[in-house]
Amino acid sequence: MFDDIGQTIFNNEIVGSASDFNMGIEVETIRVNSAGQLTKEPYPKALGNQRKNHFIKTDVYQVQSEIITPTARKSFDAMHYLMALNDTLRNALEPNELLWPMSMPPVLPQDKRSIPIANVDPKQKAYYEKWIKTRSDTQELPVGVHLNVSINDDVLRTVWESQRDKYDSYAEFVNYIYIKLAQGFGYYRWLITYLFGNSPIAERNYFKLDEDQPSHEVRSIRSSHYGLTSDVTHNYRSVREYVDNIEQNIKDGNLFSEAEYHTSVRLKSMNGDLTHMVKNGTDYIELRMLDLDPTTALGVRTSAVRFFRILLSYFMMTPPITTPDKINLKLDQGRAMNEVVAMESPTQQTIYHHEAQNFLDQLQLFGATIQWGPEYQEILDTMQDRLDNPKLTPAATLMDHEVDGSLMSYGLSMANRYQNRAHENPKPFTGFEEHPDMDADELRQRLFGVMGKPDNYEKK
Repeated sequence: MFDDIGQTIFNNEIVGSASDFNMGIEVETIRVNSAGQLTKEPYPKALGNQRKNHFIKTDVYQVQSEIITPTARKSFDAMHYLMALNDTLRNALEPNELLWPMSMPPVLPQDKRSIPIANVDPKQKAYYEKWIKTRSDTQELPVGVHLNVSINDDVLRTVWESQRDKYDSYAEFVNYIYIKLAQGFGYYRWLITYLFGNSPIAERNYFKLDEDQPSHEVRSIRSSHYGLTSDVTHNYRSVREYVDNIEQNIKDGNLFSEAEYHTSVRLKSMNGDLTHMVKNGTDYIELRMLDLDPTTALGVRTSAVRFFRILLSYFMMTPPITTPDKINLKLDQGRAMNEVVAMESPTQQTIYHHEAQNFLDQLQLFGATIQWGPEYQEILDTMQDRLDNPKLTPAATLMDHEVDGSLMSYGLSMANRYQNRAHENPKPFTGFEEHPDMDADELRQRLFGVMGKPDNYEKK
């Protein structure tokens, strides 16, 4: 079952530390008023200067708020950060404001040009304006969850010591592991869309009347070609070819910049320089395929994070999904499968049920081999239930709340519930107003004090 890397991790009895990845979480949301319309309020004053705040920012549009947690050494510490920052954002809103709990936006104005672009620095704003004008005035509106994940440095060093004769450099070794992760997630995105897709319909004015649009409820508009995509070539054969492909698309005018490479899996460097990854190794992987979960105030549940940790461990410790000469065709197949799954009816059994079952069986065998705990078995049981009964999938349960082709009533109900709950906090965090540019260590101290600080990650 294991490849050489997985066998080394298993033999050195470091599966536990190898499976608890460093993680930062980004959650995008849309601010609305009490009637469910896009807010006209500016960036919340209580959060300080929006150009300086590192942890609660504005995305493309001024109505989009984005929580960005510090990178924590344990994934569930990132969830603690997310909970604290979510509470901070909610308590900073104006009295008539709410956070829309779903990925697809509420009813939009007919003229989308009336939606103000974020008040960011002039260069970034010019980029947003150019993108909206030349690409789409709706594709940037759906919001979701991104997981930024890196492998424990001590685990990498331990494995490297036994594998160094197989690679020309430590950077090549690190890149091999990260491209393997990217390939696994890139191919199996269709399964993630089935298990977690949660954007089945669009509200009024998202699509123009004469525009191509889904004819029925689906699993995930956001994860389909109707969502945020880049119509460019992809290459995940190696980190070097990944970088060369993006740079070639930019040179050919297909992309304005690397930031426009809107794909479900991105390899990242902390300094933002793509070529740095080739020479020095990938720093982390960004997983961008999760829709918001409206059944939790945070937009993502710990169970989803736990399932992603299972996938990360599996892809890290097992052989690549195919050979290098076939990988890009395999990923093209995965993207086509994802489009099919995203457009399936939420209550329909996926046509890829057999392949999904085979993969869940592989995860079950993997879990039995590494002797995972009951919390992981429970997650896999939940995923099995969703595969066996499509009516248990998030998109299907969300559609139970549809009224006359709309989820506005449900969205407002949940938004008010979460807002009222946040206001029950007797001492919400207010430190950003005076000090918006605090760093991760100060944020940790201010949020948690001596009450069990999360361990922030700093690359060695």
